[in-house]
Parts: sequence; C-alpha cells; structure tokens
Amino acid sequence: MYVFPTDIPEPIIPAASNSGSTYTEVLTDSTITSTTDANYKITRPRTTRVIGSWTYTWIGLSDENYEKLKAFWKKVRTSEEFEFKNYTDGKTYRCRFVDKFSFRLDYPVGWYGSLQFEEV
Repeated sequence: MYVFPTDIPEPIIPAASNSGSTYTEVLTDSTITSTTDANYKITRPRTTRVIGSWTYTWIGLSDENYEKLKAFWKKVRTSEEFEFKNYTDGKTYRCRFVDKFSFRLDYPVGWYGSLQFEEV
C-alpha cells in the first residue's frame, strides 16, 4: 500500500492571508429518508459506517515539497488508496484523493493549492 509522504509540512495559515482555513473536515450521512402521506418522516441508516473526508490547503509550499506532492498524486491519482496520517488528530487512515491536482505558484511565496482526502 502507498503511504502519503510524511515529510510534506503541515498546512499553516500565514498572518496576512485571505485564504481562510487550511483545514476542513466533512462527515457523510447515509441516512435514507421517506415522508408518508400523513407527513411523518421515516428514517434509517443506509450503512452503519460514517465516512470522513478532509481538505487541506497549503500556502507557500516550497518547490521541493510541491514536486514530492505532485509525484505522489501522479502515482496514486484518485484511484489508488494510501495511508495518510491526519495532521489534525494524528491518526492514520486509509484514503484516496477525491479531486484533481490543482496548485498555483504565488511567486516568491511558493505554491498554493488544496487536496481532498476521502476515507476508504
């Protein structure tokens, strides 16, 4: 199994940044809902598992770390799973990338971009 590079630095928020938060967590809900003719709501879980996803935004990523991150993304794309040690809680999850790789160079600060990780 692939392992997300541990030497990629944790995203940080620069003091004068309009980027907002560098971290977002989303938990999916698989509840099935149905409404009866009498307007009663009937619900049940489709699955017992709640899947998490995390979005991290890097600001000022160095060229070296950008190349490592890009090489890893090209290796696994959105189809392969990998181990990811979550920066926030320190736990290791089996994940895959959800979306395309999209970063931009903010010269001279560094690379800016986000990646979304989804629990497998």
